[in-house]
Amino acid sequence: MWPMTLYLKYRPQTVPELDLKAVRESLGKTLSNKDLPAGRQSLPHAWLFSGPRGVGKTSAARVLAKYINCRGKEKPCNKCDLCLGITAGACPDVVEIDAASNRGIDEIRQLREGVGLAPMQAKFKVYIIDEVHMLTSEAANALLKTLEEPPPHVMFVLCTTEAEKLPETVISRCTRVVFSKPSLEEIVEKLKRVAGEEKLKVDHGQLILIAKAARGSFRDAIKMLEQVMLGGKLDEIEGAGEFLEMGTDEALAYVNKLAERGVNLRTFVEKCVEELREKLLETKDVSLISKIEELERAYGRMKDAAVPQLPLEIFVIERAGESKSIRAGGEKKSEGPTIKKQEPVVGGNLGGHMLDDVLSHWPEVMKAVRPKNHSVEALLRSTKPVGFDGRDLILEAFYEFHKKQLETERCRVIVEQTVSEVLGVDVVALKMQLGHGSTVAKATGGDGGEELVKAAEEIFKR
Repeated sequence: MWPMTLYLKYRPQTVPELDLKAVRESLGKTLSNKDLPAGRQSLPHAWLFSGPRGVGKTSAARVLAKYINCRGKEKPCNKCDLCLGITAGACPDVVEIDAASNRGIDEIRQLREGVGLAPMQAKFKVYIIDEVHMLTSEAANALLKTLEEPPPHVMFVLCTTEAEKLPETVISRCTRVVFSKPSLEEIVEKLKRVAGEEKLKVDHGQLILIAKAARGSFRDAIKMLEQVMLGGKLDEIEGAGEFLEMGTDEALAYVNKLAERGVNLRTFVEKCVEELREKLLETKDVSLISKIEELERAYGRMKDAAVPQLPLEIFVIERAGESKSIRAGGEKKSEGPTIKKQEPVVGGNLGGHMLDDVLSHWPEVMKAVRPKNHSVEALLRSTKPVGFDGRDLILEAFYEFHKKQLETERCRVIVEQTVSEVLGVDVVALKMQLGHGSTVAKATGGDGGEELVKAAEEIFKR
């Protein structure tokens, strides 16, 4: 028999063992002082456990099932046949259903037929329905009828990560217990207990790194701890910061090394994003935003990628290409004029710049934008500066398409930074407005429709 994974081995088996303090207190208060042998009527017949993944919802549902069925004096005793059967997932009267794969009306009809049958071994039948929000509308309505008039020998525990997707009528029939995202301290405490029981030497700093990387999931945290126990290293945790500073070849080699060692690359990307998020909040450096967005795209592609590490390798190569383009744009080239940073002009407006200054330097702005992102330069061809007070730059766009694209965070930052560099001002804030077709078409020197097509072609080339 294969050894049990640490997450299953240390799954909570009693109310005091539940990992979230708020849930321990909530369930403990509800379950205390109940005359359970007299009937389940003293407890709610339907529960809704809602919260993020990996925080113990189904574990708590099993504890509840044992509590109402335990044959021992202390509930649950975890020694009687029913407690042991529920722990092993072998009790016929505790039915666990995954609504993600059993979401239709036929499955719920079968459930309703089974509900009417008396328990085989236990006092009460317990139906634990995981990801219940995945049920179809028809199935949810069918379940509602059962929740409204359940037999006295039945209890339902509905678990979901997205309670807001459930019909309000279903929610109103349940006693709700909210499983909030655990604190860093709660995850560390769980890890310390598991490490202690396993006699695993892990310093407190490593436990904090694991807890942060788990992003609010007890399950993920224990899986990472198990990786350490099996002789692995926390590459996806400890190496994220170094990876973001590596050169292209070194970063590609590092990604390959992680893949060869079987490291979960999606977890590694999560840690990279968390590192950048912390830097962004600390420094307010908008240049980090594009990195975060690109990593998020790589993260999404990894799920269905033929080669798991390819999206991350593409991220590395694209970042290297952008860096080269930016450096090339700032270097003096023999084949064309160098764009120099202009000293502020003394004038009546804030910062010394008037709209005429922007218009006269607009070709330089366009030229400087292209190496950074040619799609943004294509969009700017169909706009016209119509206002500038030394800080706020107002661009008028002919089409809503151009306006929306330039208002995205990535495009906006590129324009603001470039205008700031060319005009020599510290801060530029881009404001977009939709203009009249004839004005902008003339300003761009041609047909507005042609400009839209050109811009779209440039954008979708990327």
